[in-house]
Amino acid sequence: MTTDTNEQARFLRTLRAVREYKPDAVSDEAINSIVEIGRWVGSSSNTQPTEIIVVKDRKTLELIGANGAAPATKAAVAFLVLTAGNPERRESEAFDNGRLVERLLLACKANGLGANIATLKNDGPELVRAALGIPAEKKVWTVVTAGHTDWEARKARPANPNAGRKDASSFAHREKY
Repeated sequence: MTTDTNEQARFLRTLRAVREYKPDAVSDEAINSIVEIGRWVGSSSNTQPTEIIVVKDRKTLELIGANGAAPATKAAVAFLVLTAGNPERRESEAFDNGRLVERLLLACKANGLGANIATLKNDGPELVRAALGIPAEKKVWTVVTAGHTDWEARKARPANPNAGRKDASSFAHREKY
């Protein structure tokens, strides 16, 4: 592998969920970059069923956090992911949602931010829908939170006993299981 390829692979491999944020604002330049990267994510049959709502309002972030996406309460910005809500395309919309979320996480990292995926729980989707004027047919569930990483807070958290990854031979099977 070339040096560029190694650096790109390392960038992808070192993406981590970040839930500890500094209170600093995220620049409009960074937000616009993340939005533009998200706008170009592929979708099944190029249906482009996804949209996002960029949320910076503190009260709305707290509402999102109180309804399942806890990291939103400390985040500077959240990207609320919407899909078209077409019941005939439920599986492909779930696939497209996942593609968008992963790309938003990588876009945040590319802009020097930490980010995390979370989901709205219980009545959360309906409460957020009402607060933000989201049309009834849209599916609202997934949230990407982002902000400047609080490295001190990350270092202070307890070690995760499940950290690390299984070895490659347990993950990837060649030709058959």
